[in-house]
Amino acid sequence: MGSYMVAEVLLLMASARFACADYHSHYYYMTLISDDPTPDFPSFTMRRTLDDITLMWYDSDDEVIERRVPWFKSPNLTLWLASYTFYQFQMVMQRTLLAIQNYRRHTKGYHILQQLEGCTLYDNGTAQASCHIHYDGKPFMYFNRNTVRWTAESPGDEKFVEIYNLNKTILEEIQYDLVNICIPHITTLLPLGNCTLNRKEAPVVKVTQVPIDNGTLRVHCRAYGHYPKDISIMWYKNGQQISEEMMERTTLPLLDLTYLTSLSFNVTSVPDDVYTCRVNHSSMPRGFTQDWTVTWDRSLEK
Repeated sequence: MGSYMVAEVLLLMASARFACADYHSHYYYMTLISDDPTPDFPSFTMRRTLDDITLMWYDSDDEVIERRVPWFKSPNLTLWLASYTFYQFQMVMQRTLLAIQNYRRHTKGYHILQQLEGCTLYDNGTAQASCHIHYDGKPFMYFNRNTVRWTAESPGDEKFVEIYNLNKTILEEIQYDLVNICIPHITTLLPLGNCTLNRKEAPVVKVTQVPIDNGTLRVHCRAYGHYPKDISIMWYKNGQQISEEMMERTTLPLLDLTYLTSLSFNVTSVPDDVYTCRVNHSSMPRGFTQDWTVTWDRSLEK
């Protein structure tokens, strides 16, 4: 998370308990991409999520909300009104991107603006609320819950951000949404989503190798199709656990609302070494263990 965590604010909430996880989250993800030769028609996507499950999807191609899970209901919004609300977010993001480009004197080329807004509710009764804006992949500004103001991530952007702090009404609206609206959304949606959020899907685990160059292999331990997302994957060399700092971990969402997680690292060919992948997941009563030894097929070299 890194700089994303800077703007997160701990809020003391009434205790709430849910069986399926230690926490629940509700976030909006907005992405606007502008590129030549059509900078006046940037591409915009927005999705609303509960515990990483996409509830609603909107993009600038169709400008109509898509419901991504059958149980999702929004009693206060019709499809037309929700689509119009997301369209307004699209317009705000376009104006913000153009303003930042002009301020930075980046009027041409590829540029991207991203906004993350939402909250996380923990089983111990605490919560985190956050609103962050990134520009061209780097933190630009975040909403400070304590001061009810936007804060620049870089001193060079403070003059620009101060313009966004002039409208007190909008600042108060952001504060109200984060504190008073976001958490009730979680508690309302969780009972509806039990069929999706409380399920357990066991992964299929595979260990594979790919030759990189003479004497070096890339070894992967992949878990396909698991839910919930949290999973433990560890590598051992001759019985000793390998530090994850030496490896690359990747987690990707799949279209069937499950996940793919991979833990990979490079191995220098030593036939006597034995590597072991161990996987544990809440859906697996006994976990999974597979040993792997170096095999080198010269015909696979590039």
